[in-house]
This record gives sequence, structure tokens and C-alpha cells, in this order.
Amino acid sequence: MTVIPRMSRRHALASLPIAALIAARAGTAQAQGSGHGHTHAHHGGQAQRIGRYEAELVVRGADVTLHVLDEADRPVDASRLVASAQVLASGNQQRTLELRPAGENRLAGRVDFRVDGRFRATVTLRETSGAEIGRARYSLDVAR
Repeated sequence: MTVIPRMSRRHALASLPIAALIAARAGTAQAQGSGHGHTHAHHGGQAQRIGRYEAELVVRGADVTLHVLDEADRPVDASRLVASAQVLASGNQQRTLELRPAGENRLAGRVDFRVDGRFRATVTLRETSGAEIGRARYSLDVAR
């Protein structure tokens, strides 16, 4: 039988602030994490938080679509939004893909270059006025 020494009340109280600090930092790291938050992929893509929105990127062949929802999971009018994606193309080249309003809560564009393996992109979402809303990184398999 192993005997575990009891901590004095003074030691137990002294360790509380340290435990609270560790728990708080762990919570902060998890909240900052990968930007996923409470995001849900409704269309088979990858969803990320971009500013105040949830944005799901879907890639099917050459078609790229960004579905945008608000914090209450309601579609956002995409006619007042634009996006650009810095994509890692074949040969480790950086290519820019513009995504334009495509009805309802969608922004869309077409890839006219090769991508090896996964579709990796940093998407910047803006208002049509040019004000940046935010950015997110995506890495997903390309559906054919």
C-alpha cells in the first residue's frame, strides 16, 4: 500500500493560485486554438471563424465556394462581401484566387491552376467597401 503524504492547509492554499493560472491558460489556449470555435461544416467542406462570421470553404474540382453564416448560424447576404484566397499551388507556388458573390450566402471562384494533394489556402474576407473582416487558414481534401 502506497502512502500519499497529506498537504498542509498552508501548502494547499498556496497552490490554488498556480492551479487556477494553469487552468486559465489552458482555457485561453483552447479558445485561441485553431480558430474552429463552434463552427460546423454543413456542405462537406471545412469551417473556420473569420471575424464575426463562420465561413465554410468547399472545393469540388475547379469550383471553390465559401459559405458565410453569422454567429446565430443564419446565412449572411454575400452581395456585400468579397474574399481572396492565397493558395499553395503545385511546385509550392503561391497563387491568388478571388471569390465573388454567387447568390445567397455564397462567394465563389474557379481554380485555373494545379494543386498537389490538399487544398491549402489563407482566406481573407472583406466588405465590398474594402474593410477587412478577418482571415482564416484552410486545409482540405479536393473532392473530384
